Amino acid sequence: MATLRRVRGADSPLVERITHVVYDERTQEWATPDGCWDLVVLQHQGTTMVFQSGNTTRPVLLENGPGDGFLAISFKPGVFVPRTPGFQTVDGGLVRPLVSARRFAMESETLEIPTFENAEHLVDRLVRRGVLARDELVESVAAGQPRAATPRSLQRHFLATMGMSPKQFEQIRRASRAVALLERGMAPAAVALEAGYADQPHLTRSLKSIMGQTPGEIARREGR
Repeated sequence: MATLRRVRGADSPLVERITHVVYDERTQEWATPDGCWDLVVLQHQGTTMVFQSGNTTRPVLLENGPGDGFLAISFKPGVFVPRTPGFQTVDGGLVRPLVSARRFAMESETLEIPTFENAEHLVDRLVRRGVLARDELVESVAAGQPRAATPRSLQRHFLATMGMSPKQFEQIRRASRAVALLERGMAPAAVALEAGYADQPHLTRSLKSIMGQTPGEIARREGR
């Protein structure tokens, strides 16, 4: 159970959201794919670690104890680290070494560990130093206004930035939308229609594969 869970948007156009969580007891919960990769400051058993988490294509079980927590900066689709392309970090990631108790290293830069309040300062510096870049083709697809491109070019751009194919990305985004609708109390049959699935069994198969739960399990989870 979390004693603290804060989520906010960001001033930076590169960031989807910023999340801060602290747990007060031993907890297991699933982290599910959402089309974003994260820069995460982890607090575990009194130790701090900075982790560059790649995009995920399957649910990951997270285990935390009392006092553990994390700060996550989630980057929008199309934002990437050129020196570590998406296909190198998908379903994994990189530990970014600590330089001191308050600073870490990333791509030859020494950076201050961010807080929930000042995370945008870190993002701005990463942009100025060329550590972060944007792929306009991927951004256009994510925004629902795809630019003209050959299938081969689109595939190459998605693998470099996201570590996945355009089809995988679309499946994840559609599954995320279905979960959001279920969380609002919409019936699974209506969710299947609204989110563009062929039928309710198709919705069930997709959510079980990508999110690790069926529509009924998600609905019951939100009802607790």
